[in-house]
Amino acid sequence: MQPRIKIGLLVGGAGLLLNICVAALMGICGPLVALTAGAVAGFITASQEQLPTKNDGARAGAISGLVVGALVLVGQLIGGVSVLFYLQATGMPTLFGAPPNQFASGLEQTAYYTAGVGVGVCFGLVGIGMSALAGAFTGYLGTSPPTDIVQAS
Repeated sequence: MQPRIKIGLLVGGAGLLLNICVAALMGICGPLVALTAGAVAGFITASQEQLPTKNDGARAGAISGLVVGALVLVGQLIGGVSVLFYLQATGMPTLFGAPPNQFASGLEQTAYYTAGVGVGVCFGLVGIGMSALAGAFTGYLGTSPPTDIVQAS
């Protein structure tokens, strides 16, 4: 397995766990977790792979950032749906009114969870884009091309 994928999975796993908590507390901050994790993964990837050009570093960092972003999206969905379950179970009012109770019609339940998952996917897709861009940027910055030493004869 390529180091860029391994690093993406490792950093993405940590981002997934962190984003479950962040998405449960305030879902809109999920893309910031993806941005940070993608930047970290891109920089580590560039440092590990010792790529010949900065463009190769950016490409490797972007791939690593995409892997991270996909895992952070999963964390966004888990955290978001967990909050929906909690809000419904407690009946706690939200900014947009009260969630349907457990005995509401199937249509209300479906609309409630579909809207929540849709919002989570939206934030997650934004996070994937931000993560890939941050990985490419830090991969570019973290790549130091090898210097050729010319020996005089």
